[in-house]
Amino acid sequence: MNTIQEADICPCCNRAYDIPVAPQKPKKAPASDFDAFWKAYPKKIGKGYCGEIWKRKNLSLDLVLPALKNAIASRDWQKDGGQFIPNPSTWLNQGRWEDEGLDYSALKVEKPVFLKPERKVDYDHYKAWKAQEGYPPCILTTQFREDPTYIQQAYLKTL
Repeated sequence: MNTIQEADICPCCNRAYDIPVAPQKPKKAPASDFDAFWKAYPKKIGKGYCGEIWKRKNLSLDLVLPALKNAIASRDWQKDGGQFIPNPSTWLNQGRWEDEGLDYSALKVEKPVFLKPERKVDYDHYKAWKAQEGYPPCILTTQFREDPTYIQQAYLKTL
């Protein structure tokens, strides 16, 4: 069996994947492809049934392995000690190797108000404003950056 190449490193933990590189194979996927998949898949449930699915769908390691690497590195599979890793039969039956994963470019990150560089806060004036507005003592002693966004926004509207 071939060894892991340097490019086969998990992006979240920088460890090498414990997945053998697929050997050159004929058109039909040999049983060793399924064995390599099984070795790489973190949840070991239902090996016989998974082997049947592998044969029925005529899967190859070249098709499944890159997606499996991405899935293993995903937040969903990493959180809570792998609690949300699907059973391998589910992953194969649902064709999860075709999933595109999370589109990070679609996530909109809203910047907090206090990060705007053109605004400078006079903390004495800010503290006096909070007292005038009737905020509780626990809020009066906090800095601008520590306060909830709605308080920051209300203050900035008065400037």
